[in-house]
This record gives sequence, structure tokens and C-alpha cells, in this order.
Amino acid sequence: MSLSRRSFAAGLAHAALAAPAAFAQTAPGRIVYIGTQASEPGQGIFAARLDTRAGKLIPIGVAFESKRPTWVEAHPDRPLLYTVVEAGNESGGELIALASAPGTGALRLLNRVPSGGGGPTHLALDTRSNTLFAAHYGSGHVSAVPIGPDGSLAPPASMAQNQGTGPHRRQAGPHAHAVLLDPSRRFVLSADLGADKIFVYRFDPASRALTPADPPSEAVTPGHGPRHLAFRPDGKFLYLITELVPEVHAYRWNAGRLVPVQTVPIAIDEAKRATSSGAEIATSSDGRFLYVSIRGEDVILAYAVDKRTGALTEIQRIGSGGQRPWSFAIDPSGRWMLVANQTSSNVALFARDPRTGKLRDTGSSIAVPKPTSFAFPR
Repeated sequence: MSLSRRSFAAGLAHAALAAPAAFAQTAPGRIVYIGTQASEPGQGIFAARLDTRAGKLIPIGVAFESKRPTWVEAHPDRPLLYTVVEAGNESGGELIALASAPGTGALRLLNRVPSGGGGPTHLALDTRSNTLFAAHYGSGHVSAVPIGPDGSLAPPASMAQNQGTGPHRRQAGPHAHAVLLDPSRRFVLSADLGADKIFVYRFDPASRALTPADPPSEAVTPGHGPRHLAFRPDGKFLYLITELVPEVHAYRWNAGRLVPVQTVPIAIDEAKRATSSGAEIATSSDGRFLYVSIRGEDVILAYAVDKRTGALTEIQRIGSGGQRPWSFAIDPSGRWMLVANQTSSNVALFARDPRTGKLRDTGSSIAVPKPTSFAFPR
């Protein structure tokens, strides 16, 4: 059942250890998987059901037990789910392939493979070449991993090493924090927190080879720490959120080249500025709006996107419904947003107006231990 914010903490243990029988039941609503920073037995990828008619989020329970499945990625056309196991600095990370049971949300292990590096933290998927891309925060590289006919994973076919450092204490080496395929599927981009750069790689779908583009990267202001990326759906503009100094950077995208358009500071609470950090960024499916989250200030910001220039205009700043909004996601209907509040261990539900782009806090949430990401399976 849904929990009010006053009672979600009391129900945390019960929600995290929901009876497996819940997965044998088919009920109204769309399944959503929630990645977490799980560290205890009985924790891992959490499943819930989003009732898009009633605007309710109903917890199901732990669908797959794993340590630190911090990023989950659903296949857009098949009932498959992929997750990282965020472990190790130089090596030790894993990628896991799972089959999702339509209707119930139950997950079945297909296989797990070494990711080839340390601290895999973010995924992107290309259905045409059947490739899963992984960004490694610990070792600072990007890997291209083949997906087999049954959805299982093979060892990495290609690896690309980011290079560089920055002035911040967290920037002693490269930290690939995100990976993103451009709409043409010819380039793979990586936001690197340690190097203060967006790296651009050419991608060969036949060999799955990643090779540096020309130019190979776009520099960001030293010490700002690039975190996540989002393309406008038409592929004309790219948006970056920086973590160490919270900003949004807008770029025009021109076949492998980034042209700066605008830089928008996003932290305004002076009392929390020193402890605030940029977290997530995403565009609406129609490209008219862009959203970002700030931890510390604990807000979600909404921007209108200029169709011609790609420039941003702030239209709303709203509390995240918890503490440290690690990530968020707009459901496929475009009418609901889920926010993963990591420190307060809850997922908050917001209604979204597709016409105005504005959010409305529904006042309800469910308890999930240290949530970090979302995936909506087919």
C-alpha cells in the first residue's frame, strides 16, 4: 500500500522484505524496478507497481537480491533488465542480466559477467547492435558489452579509458559517471567527474569498437565535476548536470562536436550551497521540458526548453519529498515522476502536467532502502 511521508520510515523493513508471494499476483498498474545502494542481506533491486489511473505507487518487494545494484536499465522492446554491481576501484565490478516476468514483475537471473573495471555506475543500451554500455566510476572507463539472443551478456567487446584530473579532492583521476548513446547511434558520450570533461567516442556497431572522436572531448569548468547527460529527443541539443558545483550546461550537438550554448547555476539556497550537489537530469519525451535534481537543497527543478536555441528557462523549483534526491524518472505515460530520495530511503510520487511541464507533490511515498535509479520494463 502507499505510505504517507510521516509513516514510511516505520514501514521500511516490511516493504524491503515483502513476501515473495507478491510476485505471483497480477494486479493493475505498471511494474517499476528501483536500483538501490543495498548493503544488507535481503536487499537489492526493489519492485513496485505504479497505478497510473489512481496515481498510486504500491510496493511489491525485493525482486532480486544483490549488493549495490545502483543503476538499473530496462530493455525497451523485451522483458529484460540489466543492472550494475557497483564494486571495486580498479576491478571487481559486475553486470547482471535478468528476465522480467510480465504481469508479476518477478526477476530471473540470466547471467552475470565481469564489467572489466571498477565501480560500474551507469548504463545505456543500443537495441540495433545489441550492446550494453557501462560507465565505470572507479576505474574511469567505458565498456561495450554484447547482448546475446536470449538477453544474456558476454564479456566486454571494447573498452575506452577516460583520462584526466581536476582540482577537487575527488578528482585525482578519471571517474566515468555516465554513458549515453547519441540519437544517431554513431557516438557514445561519457560524463567524467574526475577529468572535468565530456568524452566522445565513435561507435562501430559491427565490431562494437569505441574509438576517440575528433575532438575527443569537451572540457568543463575545472572543479565542477560532470555527472549525468541527457539529449533532447530530436538530437539537436545535449544537457549536462555537474555534481561538485551544481550547474546545467547546454550544448548544440553537431555530429560528434559539442558547441556550448548556455550555463545555468542551479543551487540558490545560500545556507546549503556548500553541501549541495547536482544529481540527475532528464528531458520530457516531447523535448519541451528539462528536469534536474539537487541533493542537499533537496529540490527538483523544471525548465522550459527553447525549441530553436535549446536555451533553458526555469519554471518551477519544488521539494523532492525526501532527503538527497539521487535520481528521478518520468513514467512512459509522461504523467508521473518518481523521485529516489537516497538518505531518507523513500520514493516520492509526483504528478506531472504534460502541457505546462510543472510537477505536483502527491504527498505520498513508499519506503525503499537507499533508492538510486528507476527502470520501467516492457
